[in-house]
Amino acid sequence: MAVATETNDLTVALPAHPEAIAGARRKLRDSGLDPDLEHTVTLLVSELLTNSIRHSAAGPGDRVVLAARLQPDWVRVEVRDPGPGFDPDIRHEVKGYGLRMLEMLAARWGVDRHERGARVWFEVDRRTNRFGRD
Repeated sequence: MAVATETNDLTVALPAHPEAIAGARRKLRDSGLDPDLEHTVTLLVSELLTNSIRHSAAGPGDRVVLAARLQPDWVRVEVRDPGPGFDPDIRHEVKGYGLRMLEMLAARWGVDRHERGARVWFEVDRRTNRFGRD
């Protein structure tokens, strides 16, 4: 496994099935994800993919798309699915911890909705305080 010394991009369509999550984490590592960022990024990817598969309108045969831009000290990840998305403020009202972890571990994150579905994204940035906010 080579660690990214420049920018590496990864885009992969995954079956909307829980077994795809481990493969997504492996693809990130194989694409040059910095080992110092690996735990945080793969944890958050697992949470986003789980939420996408569980809560989106994805049905049998549908795909979720994982896109990542990897740099030595910064990673941006997006998960796109055909679902309607959600209001990010629900993180204060839901029982699970996935969105709370996203809030705590990502430097920035958000939800974008469009006519074909939704995109949830996050950035982990070691160049600044990892837990800092804009």
